[in-house]
Amino acid sequence: MPSDESTLDNRIQGSVVRPGDPHYDEYRKVFNGMIDRRPSLIVRCASPADVAEGIAHARRHGLPLSVRSGGHGVTGDAVLDDSVCLDLRPMNSVTIDPDRRRALVGGGANWGEFDAAAQEYGLAVTGGRIRSTGVAGLTLGSGSGWLERKFGLTCDSLLSVELVTADGDVLRASETENSELFWGVRGGGGNFGVVTTFEFQLHPVGPQVLGGLVMYPPFQVADLIRQFRDFMATAPDEVGGALAFISAPDEPFVPEFARGKPVVGATLAYFGPIEEGIEVLRPMREFGPPVRDMVAPIAYTDLQGLLEPSNHEGMQNYWKAEFLAELPDEAIDHIVRFTQTVPSRLTQTLLMPLGGALARVDNNAMAFGQREAPFNIHIMSMWEDAADTERQISWTREFHRAVQPYSTGGAYLNFIGNEGGDRIKAAFGPEKYERLVRLKRRYDPSNVFAGNQNIPPQAEAVEEEPKETDGQGHFAPLAVLELLNGMWVARALQVAAHLRIAEQLAGGPRTLTELATECGCDPAALGRLISALSTVGFFARTAEDKIQQTPLSAVLSDDHPQSVGAVARLFGSNWQWQAWSQLEHSVRNGEPALDQVLGTSLLEFLDTMSPDDGALFDQAMTGLSRFLNRTILNAYDFSGAGRIADVSGGHSTLLIDILAGDPSLSGVLLDRPAITAKVRGRVREAGLGDRLDVVDCDFLRSLPEQADTIVLNRVLHDWDDDTAAGILRACRDALRPGGRIVAVEQLMTGDKRAAFLDLQMLVLRGGRERSREEMAELFGRSGLRIAETINTTSPMCLLIGHALDD
Repeated sequence: MPSDESTLDNRIQGSVVRPGDPHYDEYRKVFNGMIDRRPSLIVRCASPADVAEGIAHARRHGLPLSVRSGGHGVTGDAVLDDSVCLDLRPMNSVTIDPDRRRALVGGGANWGEFDAAAQEYGLAVTGGRIRSTGVAGLTLGSGSGWLERKFGLTCDSLLSVELVTADGDVLRASETENSELFWGVRGGGGNFGVVTTFEFQLHPVGPQVLGGLVMYPPFQVADLIRQFRDFMATAPDEVGGALAFISAPDEPFVPEFARGKPVVGATLAYFGPIEEGIEVLRPMREFGPPVRDMVAPIAYTDLQGLLEPSNHEGMQNYWKAEFLAELPDEAIDHIVRFTQTVPSRLTQTLLMPLGGALARVDNNAMAFGQREAPFNIHIMSMWEDAADTERQISWTREFHRAVQPYSTGGAYLNFIGNEGGDRIKAAFGPEKYERLVRLKRRYDPSNVFAGNQNIPPQAEAVEEEPKETDGQGHFAPLAVLELLNGMWVARALQVAAHLRIAEQLAGGPRTLTELATECGCDPAALGRLISALSTVGFFARTAEDKIQQTPLSAVLSDDHPQSVGAVARLFGSNWQWQAWSQLEHSVRNGEPALDQVLGTSLLEFLDTMSPDDGALFDQAMTGLSRFLNRTILNAYDFSGAGRIADVSGGHSTLLIDILAGDPSLSGVLLDRPAITAKVRGRVREAGLGDRLDVVDCDFLRSLPEQADTIVLNRVLHDWDDDTAAGILRACRDALRPGGRIVAVEQLMTGDKRAAFLDLQMLVLRGGRERSREEMAELFGRSGLRIAETINTTSPMCLLIGHALDD
């Protein structure tokens, strides 16, 4: 008897593709290279009837359902594991009625196909900035493009849709037919059905427009953003564009000095008479002056492909976005800081001006709102090597956190990944979200269409007591409990590092019994530890129920090139936990809790700790330094630094790395005798004995040698202001004429990491982290000035100081 799968082939006009079939891997591939999912069936739909059959098949077999048009969404929800994937790309017809300026577009068409057909008649609608983007996903999510200030969002030009529901019904929705459904599909995504045909109102555009890229050097970025902000405040609707923060391509049209370096390009367009546009865009094109101005009459279809060379399919992608309620200078400073320390040459950030026709549509006219924001920022992190994922995502999240205070709280859902239900609620607001939930219950009560920015068909809400939230929509008591649980996570990680679980998994997955034997643990208890850590990304179980490594747990291994295993074990030391248990003492008295716990200062304790504790401290600090040194050397050019003095350089790794990279340099490590005694052997091993001296020194009073460059690598935060100023004065007195001080510090910018490190310094040393302004005051007290602040891809900043009389 034929299987249900085989009869599906006979019931549809299109085709069914299964694992192992020709083209299966091609059809399941999406834009985001992080996504590698394997559907059970790919139904290549040729008609609404095929869509209905595919939905019915998924429901009969209890399989997840996904819908694919362009497959460009960063979530990768166009394909799901073990699912039925409805591939609409064969349904890519585009029919243009030039007299009525209407377009009928199939649910599988992309913007390149749509634009090409419409431009034959000099017509267009706001469409995706990458031509391979699917019309369906972009439109249903709202639809942003270069034309949005002139003609509004894509969904603003939508006249009707043909849609297949979860029950297989084919409905038409418009302002006059199924109007509530039509309200919901304009911004509510694919939550209510599969749209097989879109009807658009077209607008006169092109075929030629004024547009192109104007490239500026990185030192102009802050002024350029302010210029763009002020220019767009009064720009007419005809002006479209964005600031694109990118790495300059290695192309002949880019000056050699700029290739591969962070630059900012203003993508400018004028959708009106070209001569008129030349005058309107002049303030942006003459600002600077730019490195290269490529604005010229250009085919609209070429304008639509302008960003494609920097959007490579198959790269690792992680995106964040926010609508900005304002763009003050403080926000601009954050944008400059992060875009100039971007960790991948492929990453790009778009700062897009809104307003114009987009802002004049009633916020309640459709599901999408958020029309009052003046700017939208879209951080598109892209990189090649999957092993670099953690670093890239960390940078993206830090950037996103830095601009969040200036946000309206909403975002284009098309521009973000899977950020959870609270984020989706915030994008719509509570009233619209409840309206969408009611619509979902009506058309998809079983949540068949869940492969999207999902709106679950929740049960009818009962009236609840008011709940206090944390400002981001999270129930406040639970949010506080989650933060308190951080103690549990930290301790579990420290134990995992101490047990060397990561090292045991370096050779591949192991059974729990094998791990327990190697680690000397009770198997059941070890399994509970691993299960808990797996919920925060550490360790995972294979299909064979073995324990395997994850990117996070891998760096707990001492063998990993970026290991933090020793740091984890150090943070788990009893003396560290005892010190933090006395945090209240530090807060009440303003003095280190460690002195209270140990009866001695940290420096004295380090000099007298047991050999095992001392070895762990040395290993942790050396490993942490190696991790940070590369970011310092990538951010600052030490060539020409002459004689370098590394003051309180501890384990000497930074100075060794500097000298190893430039044979013309020499240096001296100046530190306390207890430290220099340990370092001399390491210097000999580095083979730098003829260029690197190690000298005993009381750097709190004076330096015994003069130097061209003095490095203070994470030194000043160890001390109170008076002591730190004394160290800086000693450094100033030891500077040769024209010399410089390079202070490496983590600045207080509102970042969580810096704020809690500041508490760590209070508890252990009595030192403190400082803001840029506080550092400038400290330098000034010491007869120095900060000439330059350089960000790195790590949390560290470089403060370049010169004597005031230089």
